[in-house]
Amino acid sequence: MEEELCYSTVSFKSFDNDKSAVPEYVESALYAEVKGGISASKNLPEITAPECSGLPACDCIDASEEKSMKSSISPAYRRAAVILGLLCFLLFAVLTALSIFSYIYRSKYNNIQAQFTKERDANLLLQAEKEMLEQDRARLKTLSEQMNSTLDAILQKSSFSPQQYCHSREEGLQCSSCPQNWIQNGSSCYFFSTGDDWKTWEQSQEYCLMYGGQLTDIDSVEEQAFINQHIKYYYDKYHGYWIGLSEKKNKWIWTTGAILNMTFWIEIPYQGYKYCVLSMPSDNPMKSWTSNSCSMKSKWICEVEAFPWPSFLKIHQNLSDPLK
Repeated sequence: MEEELCYSTVSFKSFDNDKSAVPEYVESALYAEVKGGISASKNLPEITAPECSGLPACDCIDASEEKSMKSSISPAYRRAAVILGLLCFLLFAVLTALSIFSYIYRSKYNNIQAQFTKERDANLLLQAEKEMLEQDRARLKTLSEQMNSTLDAILQKSSFSPQQYCHSREEGLQCSSCPQNWIQNGSSCYFFSTGDDWKTWEQSQEYCLMYGGQLTDIDSVEEQAFINQHIKYYYDKYHGYWIGLSEKKNKWIWTTGAILNMTFWIEIPYQGYKYCVLSMPSDNPMKSWTSNSCSMKSKWICEVEAFPWPSFLKIHQNLSDPLK
C-alpha cells in the first residue's frame, strides 16, 4: 500500500508599502510534500462515524480513542452513582423512620408522664386525706376514752350535780375539773371553808360527802405545803381546819381507811382520847398538826378527785360540733 501523503498550502501576500519601489510579484503556490509517520504496514481504522466526517484522519483517531475511553469508564461510574443513590435513599429512609419512631415514642412518653403526674397528684391527695382521717380517728378515740372515764366517774358518785361543775355561756358550755370555789392541785380539788359557818369534824365530813369527797388526807410534803399556803389564822390559836385524820382504836386513821404513816405534828398528842386532827396556820408547814375534841366547831378542808370531763367541755365550745 502506498504511503498516505498530507498536503498543506501556504499563501504569501506582497508588502504594499511602496508600490512604485517594489515590483509587483505574482502570487505563487508552494507545495511541500510531507510524509506521514504511519507505517505502511499498519492499516488505519476505517472511519465510519459521522462525527469524523470532514476531519483529518489523525484528528478522527483521537476522537475515537477518547470516545472508547469514555465508553469503558461510564458503566463503573453509573454503578457507583446508583449505589450511592441507593445508600442515600436508604439513609434518608432510616432517618425518616427514626424520626417517626422518635415522635411516636416521645408522644407515648409525654402521655405516660402526664398520666404519672396525674396519678402522683391523686396519690398525694389521698395520702393527705388519709392523714386527716387518721387524725380524726385518733381524736374520736381520745374523745371516746374521755367520755367513758367521765361516765365511770359519774356512776361512782352517790350524788352528782352538774351545776357544781358546769355553767353555760353564749359560746357554749364550760365545765371545770373542780366544783365552783374549789382549788385544783394535781389530780385533786380542795375546798377551804370560809366565813363564820364552822362545823364539827363529823359535820365537816358530811359536807364533803355531798360533793363526792371527804376531809382531806395528806400523804406528802408537797401536799402539806400546799394546804398550809391556803389556810389563815382566825379567832384564836386553838381553831384551825379539820382534816380527815381521827383516832380510832388507839390508832390514827384517815377517812380513806389508811393508817397514818407520815406526820406533821406540832407536838405528838396523847392517844386514847378519841380526838380529831386540825391543820393550823404555821410558818413551818412541817409542824402544823394538832389534835382536839371532834365536837369543837372549826373550819374544814375537803378533798375530791378532779373530775375527768371530756376536753371539748373544758373550753368555750358550741356543743353542736364537739370535735372542733
